[in-house]
Amino acid sequence: MWRIPERGFLKRMRIYLREMYPPAPRMGLAMLLTASFTILMARIHGLRPALLSPWTLLSVWDVFALLLILRLMDELKDLEIDKALFKERPLPSGRVSESDIIWSLASMSILLLAANSGRRTTFLAAAGVLAYAFLMFKYFFVPAYLRAHLLPNLATHNPIVALMLFELVIVFSVGSGLSWRDIAWVPVLLAVALNWAMFFAWEISRKIRSRDEENAYVTYSRIFGQGGAAAVAGGAQTVTLLLALYFYLKLAFSPVALVLLAAGYLVTLTGLARFLLRPGPSTSKLRPFAEAYILFVLAALTVGGLLERPR
Repeated sequence: MWRIPERGFLKRMRIYLREMYPPAPRMGLAMLLTASFTILMARIHGLRPALLSPWTLLSVWDVFALLLILRLMDELKDLEIDKALFKERPLPSGRVSESDIIWSLASMSILLLAANSGRRTTFLAAAGVLAYAFLMFKYFFVPAYLRAHLLPNLATHNPIVALMLFELVIVFSVGSGLSWRDIAWVPVLLAVALNWAMFFAWEISRKIRSRDEENAYVTYSRIFGQGGAAAVAGGAQTVTLLLALYFYLKLAFSPVALVLLAAGYLVTLTGLARFLLRPGPSTSKLRPFAEAYILFVLAALTVGGLLERPR
């Protein structure tokens, strides 16, 4: 399994990335998440946002690399399921080998740590997130239980998002010269919750099916029912909206933020309503709506945070 990749490794990984982790949109997400979070952190602490600095570039790389690492880990974790239910994907179809994924995973892990090695604090933060990702990869050493129980699996795996956000807090604090005592922890925790909630909603949304679509793949709609799963996703998105409105008022963001938040919330509610009113294969694809909501929220925090509210 650990053998040196065969000839054509780069070509095969280009195929993999194109289908499973397209670099351009993923890098765009990393940049937008970093920009919005940096602006929010700066406004919370009364600082001027520095969007083009070595520290913001490091944050962009950390987000991009970590999400790719998690994707590669999932390929190996879910291989048997994918062979049964998603045979067309690069790894189960044989267009990419397990050794390709393993070498890519090892390389990205090394590059993540190397990029953060300039400061002890950022290195330890990156190593901590990577260590938690490894525990996820090993199913916290209770694979039989977590594979069979989706909710405990969610409870143990989803916190990786919060850890990634806390790593961004650490990188921001180092770059801004803030000590642990200088950090305004209450609003920072709210900022982490704001972002975590919408990614939690995305996780729920991507595993919702109509009754006719349910198969051996375990979904949240099977556990909570169609309405219950949609309510969980919508509830998390509402939490994001309320926290974003709190920062809009507290930090005097531009009204542009309000417009973008309202538009994003309307989009995701439309998707949920379509599914609940007419559940079926044509309406159960809620993941694009959850992704659109994330983009609207991040854009609202970025643009609204850069512009001052007219007085």
